[in-house]
Amino acid sequence: MLPTVLFLALTLLTTAILLLFLWRAGNARALTVWLLAALLPLLAALTASLWGQDRAQRALQGYAPAPVVVDIITGKRRYRASLTALDAACLERNLRLEWEGRLSTPPWFIPIDRHSSVIGTLPPSDVVQALSVTGQLRCAAFVSHAKDE
Repeated sequence: MLPTVLFLALTLLTTAILLLFLWRAGNARALTVWLLAALLPLLAALTASLWGQDRAQRALQGYAPAPVVVDIITGKRRYRASLTALDAACLERNLRLEWEGRLSTPPWFIPIDRHSSVIGTLPPSDVVQALSVTGQLRCAAFVSHAKDE
């Protein structure tokens, strides 16, 4: 949290100095104004990235990953799947995004499409997004359908 606040303060300070130089033309050299203008988007991006990481860490504080057993309904077929906590998070994300493909759960593949539904408990979407932001969500068990073009 502290680095985020420091980067936010530095970004605001850089913005204020740049605005001051632009308002009072002639007080700074062109190179100084150019450097401040080039630095500003970089600072803003770093601040937003750190803020996203902090938010993700807060979302994951109360999350206790656990394997789940769910029923996946695709079309008129019902499949039972035992998923790891991360595969359950991937399933939640893929269903929310209406992803189409298949889930590899040995000894078979479970088809997933935009009309698929799940009976069982999946992780909340804010936890899934936090896992994605922190780089923990890999989704290796999910295979996309090849698009016909």
